[in-house]
Amino acid sequence: MTDDANYIPRPPPYTATHWGMRVAFQNIVPKTFAAMGAPEWAPVLEAWWDRYDGLEVYLGSLGDHRVMGSQRLRELAEEGPVTAERLAEALVDLRHTHYTARRYEDADYTWNPLNCCFADFAQGVREQGKLSLTGAHLVYVRELDRPHPSRDILESWLMARLVRAQLDARGEEGEG
Repeated sequence: MTDDANYIPRPPPYTATHWGMRVAFQNIVPKTFAAMGAPEWAPVLEAWWDRYDGLEVYLGSLGDHRVMGSQRLRELAEEGPVTAERLAEALVDLRHTHYTARRYEDADYTWNPLNCCFADFAQGVREQGKLSLTGAHLVYVRELDRPHPSRDILESWLMARLVRAQLDARGEEGEG
């Protein structure tokens, strides 16, 4: 922080390179899930990533959950069959789960990705497909030494959705 009364903290904007990486990796995900024989997991992963959208503006391209997550997903697919448990563990291991945020004017209100997506917390709006955090200067982001909320809570959230997606897919197969 600074003693300058006029200081307004602002996260860095997307660079063209970062945005290009994000789009390219995002296109890999459905193909990777299809190759793994689990295309029903794609919407679950999208819902998970939606919880963190906007945080990458603070972390930069090397901390972008969609870029890092897509890379990790490809690595998992190359290692062999992936269970829902293994995918949940790998996603919670990613760096973006170790961040928390609070609003400068309300130190008691801490962001919880399972209750509120980061973009809403930071007053994000989408313009031409890109997220703009209009309230970014109101948010303080910091890294923790562990996932937030706890690893167990995050893995349970993911597992519930991954298993439900598998069951829904099996139910649709049985109907057809």
